[in-house]
Amino acid sequence: MATPKKEAGPLRGNKLVKKAIEVAVARGAMSSPEPLPAALVRKLKLPNGESLSPALKELLAFDGGWIGIDYDEDEAEIEATSLEDLIEEAFGEEAVPAFGEAYEILSEDCVAFGAELSRPACLYVGAVNERDEYPVITFTFEDGVAQIGGFVPFDVWVAQELGAVERSKTIGEVPAEYAGLPQELADSNGDGRLVFTPKAGDASEDDEEEDDDAS
Repeated sequence: MATPKKEAGPLRGNKLVKKAIEVAVARGAMSSPEPLPAALVRKLKLPNGESLSPALKELLAFDGGWIGIDYDEDEAEIEATSLEDLIEEAFGEEAVPAFGEAYEILSEDCVAFGAELSRPACLYVGAVNERDEYPVITFTFEDGVAQIGGFVPFDVWVAQELGAVERSKTIGEVPAEYAGLPQELADSNGDGRLVFTPKAGDASEDDEEEDDDAS
């Protein structure tokens, strides 16, 4: 009788999130899980109309409370928000112009996280990787300096936040076994920069000024 082949390489997708959940439970971080109904998890759609990724399904089926994603149960849709609104929520209105360039580069819908995180972050509903996982965008605003990026696949990011793999010291940092994954998503979702300090300014205001000049 042939022995089943072990999956080569590090854990990914729902298997990685399952391990992360086990670690979180052992640490007491998910002592009172609030699972979403299985039927709802199957039906839920992202803001772009696509189904949830395997990792997100695994997480919500065990506990929807930790990640704190807003959704419309009647429509079975996860709520969308803009990067600009997330920046204002995280750092206040005065920080919004500092991320001006980022709103142009990262113009797709975002999904807000209600969890207490190591750094403010969101799911970016742009292009997926080969495992159908979307990137997580992380942002900081310290001493008037904005930084944004990361592009860590959702499954790896969850494992970092829940302590199943080493947590990042800087935006976009992942353990060696996952090296290269963030850069792939940075290339497919942004302009290739893994982490960047965006040029300040309000793109919408610039567009309005151009329209005024043309009239």
